[in-house]
Amino acid sequence: MAKHADAGDTPSPAAKVTPPLTLLVVLTALGLVINGHRLGLDLAGGPLLPVGGVGELWSAYLAGWHQVGGGTAGSAPASLAVLGALGAIFTPLGGPSALVAVLLLGDLPLAGLTAYLATRRLAAPRWARAAAAAVYALLPAATAAVAQGRLDVIAVHILLPSVIAGVAGVLAPTGPRWLHASSRCALGVALLGAFSPLAQGLALLGLVAGFVVLPAREGLLRRVASVGIVVLLPLVLLLPWSTALVNQPALLLHGLSGPGAGVTSAELVGLDPGGGGAEPAGLAVLVAAVVVVAIRPRAFLSPGLGLAVLGVCGLAVVRLAVVKPLQGGAAAPGFAGVPLLVIGAGLLWIVLTGAPARLPKLAGAAWVLLVAGLGTGALFWGRGGVPHAGGGDQLAAAQADELSRTGRSVLVLGESGEPPRQTGGRLPRYGDDQLPLTGGTPDRLASWQAALTEPSSGATRAALSAASTSGALLVVLPHGAGAAPIVALAPDLAVSVQPTKDGRPVLRLLAPSGQVVLVPPGVARQAVTTSSPATTLGVARVDAALPDVRVRVSEGVAGRLLVLAAEQEAGWQATVDGRPVPIVPAWGHQVAVAVPPSQSTVVVGHPSMLRDILLLIELAAVLFTALTAIPSRPRPAPPTVVETTKVAEPEAGVTPPR
Repeated sequence: MAKHADAGDTPSPAAKVTPPLTLLVVLTALGLVINGHRLGLDLAGGPLLPVGGVGELWSAYLAGWHQVGGGTAGSAPASLAVLGALGAIFTPLGGPSALVAVLLLGDLPLAGLTAYLATRRLAAPRWARAAAAAVYALLPAATAAVAQGRLDVIAVHILLPSVIAGVAGVLAPTGPRWLHASSRCALGVALLGAFSPLAQGLALLGLVAGFVVLPAREGLLRRVASVGIVVLLPLVLLLPWSTALVNQPALLLHGLSGPGAGVTSAELVGLDPGGGGAEPAGLAVLVAAVVVVAIRPRAFLSPGLGLAVLGVCGLAVVRLAVVKPLQGGAAAPGFAGVPLLVIGAGLLWIVLTGAPARLPKLAGAAWVLLVAGLGTGALFWGRGGVPHAGGGDQLAAAQADELSRTGRSVLVLGESGEPPRQTGGRLPRYGDDQLPLTGGTPDRLASWQAALTEPSSGATRAALSAASTSGALLVVLPHGAGAAPIVALAPDLAVSVQPTKDGRPVLRLLAPSGQVVLVPPGVARQAVTTSSPATTLGVARVDAALPDVRVRVSEGVAGRLLVLAAEQEAGWQATVDGRPVPIVPAWGHQVAVAVPPSQSTVVVGHPSMLRDILLLIELAAVLFTALTAIPSRPRPAPPTVVETTKVAEPEAGVTPPR
C-alpha cells in the first residue's frame, strides 16, 4: 500500500506532458484558423510596417542620424536591436520579418506556453494551470493586438507571464543565487521595455511596491541589491533609447504602435481595448474572479489583486493622459491593450490560486466554459484585421533603383488615418514611426498632404517645390487619388510614373535637387526668406551623402549657399577651411552653410559622440547581464574522510567474543 501511495504521489511523465502538449496543440490549431488568411513570413499592415533585414535593423539602431521625416538625430527604438539579434536565427526563413510573422501568427501558443510555465510554482493542478494559460492567451487585448498589427502589445502578451514570475522570484527568498535571479529578471524587464516602455514602468512599479509591502525574509542589503539591479539594469540595457523616453511622453503612453481608438467604459470592463479584432468576452474573466472571491474570501488577498490594481492604474494613465502622437495629429489617448493584459493576468491569478487544490468537476466545467467562450470570441472577431502577407507595398523596380542610388527621399501620403511619411532611399520601414521628428515636421508633412490630395494651383505647386527642396524624388499618392490633376497644374514640377505594387499612383519630381545642393545667390535669397522656391535656375547637385558632408567648392560669386536635405536641429556643426561657421536655416527648416566666393573646403556634420559613449555603456551592461544571468555550476562537496581503526588479531587459542 505504501509503495502504491508513493507511486500515486509522483506524477508519471505522461501526466506532466499531457496538459502543456494539449494546450500547445489546441492554441496552435485555433491560431491557424484565425490567421489562416494571412499566413506568410513577411507580414505588414497598419502600424506594422515592413521589417528590414538584419543589417538594416542594426544599421538603423546604431546610426546617430536617420533620414526619416527630413532627417532626425533621435534615438532608434531598442526593439530594432532585439529583432536584429533574434532575427539572425531566422535568416534561412527570411530573417527578422520571419521572426515578426512567427510572433504574430504564433501569439496564441507562445503566450499560452509562457503562462503555463510561469505558474509552475503555484499550488494548482496542471490542468487548471493549462486552462488558465489558455484563457490568458485568448484575452481580448491580445486578439485585438494581432488584428490591428500592434507588435508591441503582442510582445508584451508573450513576455508578461515570465516577467511577473521573475519579479515574484526576486521578492521571494532566492538564497545564494540572488544575483542570477536578479539579472534574469532584469533581462526580461529590458526585453519588455524594448517593445513597451509602459509595461516596463508597470513592472518596476509593481516590484518597488512589493518590496515596500512584503516583509523581508532574508538579508535587507541583499534584497535592496536585487531590487536595485532589476530597476536600474534594464534602463542601461536600453540605452540610448531610454533617454528619449524622458523627452517623448508619447512613446510611454502610446507605445510603439501609436494611439488607440475610442473605447467606452463598458468595453473596458469587458477587457476590450477597442478597435478591430476586439470583443468584450473578457467580462467572463472578471465574473469568474468575483465568484471565486465570493466562495473563498481569502482569495481576495491573492497577489493577483495587487497585479490587477497595478493594471487599473496603468489603464487610468493611458486613457486620461492625452498627448500628441510622435508623427503628428490631434492629441489622443493611448491604446489600452497593455494595461488590460496586466488586469487579465491579475484576475486569472486570483481565480487560479483561489480555486480548490483538487479540481472538482464543477470547477473543471467552469474552466472549459471560460476557455470556450473566449475562444469563440477570438474566432469570431479576430479573423479580420489589417496585417497581411506580401511584405507591404513596393515601388516599381526602376523607381526603387533610382531612389536607392541617389539617396533621395520618397514622400508617402497617408491613407486610412495614417500620417504622411518621408524616408530616404526606401519606402517606410518598421522603426521609422518611433523616431522623434523635429518640431515643425509633422505639420509641414500634413500641409503637403492636404495640398496634394486636394489640388489647387498655388498650394499644390508650393508643396511640390518644397518637397523637392527637402530632397524628395518621388511622391506616393493614396489609393483613388489621381496623378493627372497634379501634373496638369504643375507639368514642370512633376510627372506621373509607374504605380506601386498595390496600385497607388506615383509622381516623380522634376526640379533639380539632391541630398546636398549648391544654390546661387538669387535662389539663396529666397531660401532664407521663403518656404519654397519660385525658381530653381542655377541649382546644382553636389556629390555628397548625408549626414557627414565634405565638399570642395570652387571660386564663384558671393552669396551662395550649400543646402542639405536635413532638418535643422541641435547638434549640426560646420566649418569652412577649418574655421567654424554658423548654420543658416534654408527654406525655414533645412541645414545650410554660407559659401565664400573663394575656393574653399566645406565640412558639415552631426557628431554623435555622446550616443557612441552610451552604446559602449550598453554593451558593458549586456556583457554583465550575460555573465551573471547564467548560474555557475555548484562546487562539488569535499570527499568525506572516514577514519578506520585496525582491529587486533586474536592470539592463538583465544576465541574472540561474539
